[in-house]
Amino acid sequence: MLKCLVLEDEPLVRKELVLLTPWQSLSLVCSGDAGDGIEGLELADRIEPDIILTDIRMPGMDGLAFIEECNARRLRAGQPLPEYVIISGYSEFEYARSAIRLGVGEYLLKPVDEGELADALRRSAFRFAERLAGRASAQGGERVVFAEYGQPGPGGRDGYVEGALRLISERFIGGITIEDAAEVLGVSAGHLSRLFRQETGYTFGDYLMNVRVKRAMELLRDPVIRVYEVSDLVGYADSRYFSQVFRRVTGMNPREYRDSIIRVPPAISQE
Repeated sequence: MLKCLVLEDEPLVRKELVLLTPWQSLSLVCSGDAGDGIEGLELADRIEPDIILTDIRMPGMDGLAFIEECNARRLRAGQPLPEYVIISGYSEFEYARSAIRLGVGEYLLKPVDEGELADALRRSAFRFAERLAGRASAQGGERVVFAEYGQPGPGGRDGYVEGALRLISERFIGGITIEDAAEVLGVSAGHLSRLFRQETGYTFGDYLMNVRVKRAMELLRDPVIRVYEVSDLVGYADSRYFSQVFRRVTGMNPREYRDSIIRVPPAISQE
């Protein structure tokens, strides 16, 4: 699975991009996120993302400066350049022109339509895979295709991680441990743990937590469902603990998150 990095200085927007984008259905994984270009460069050096979603206006280092420096570092290291998806609230032509000059393939304006974002990610993944295949061919290598559990994945990555991601998506409500996943996949828990952290940037437990919170965010958009019901529906029997976990991931508790996205019209005065 191709690795993605998200750069966005607005915390809630960043969390929604990380948690609500259907990464797995696009054969992608979000391996990290940052709130500015400087932190983003450090992450990019560490996780070597294939696709980067970035805002333009960020503190410290803006998105365009980040792209320029990130490309320079990848070229010096002899690594393939990532694909970029710019997400910005600024529609001035100069930004788009600068982005095109830097080789940016996708430019989306806020608020981002979910379908448009998914399409942009699909196109970016296709372009990256094509460039990777051309690079391998030029070096006398063979193109690697997507595979099932326990076999090499795209770019030679281990398919055990893809298998673990599928198991999490299938069993996150009932609960699953890395030992459970390792047994199903026929690999040691220690080996799977190392591969999982290397490929996704998260521990198995943290990724499971993010999947549960992502589903909770989706359910909280429905005002009919009570908060304590959301807790149970995503696999947390203790609603207080669920609230603590939700705050740890999103920066707010479930009720605050619901209030931020659902605006209840004021009552009509009876006077």
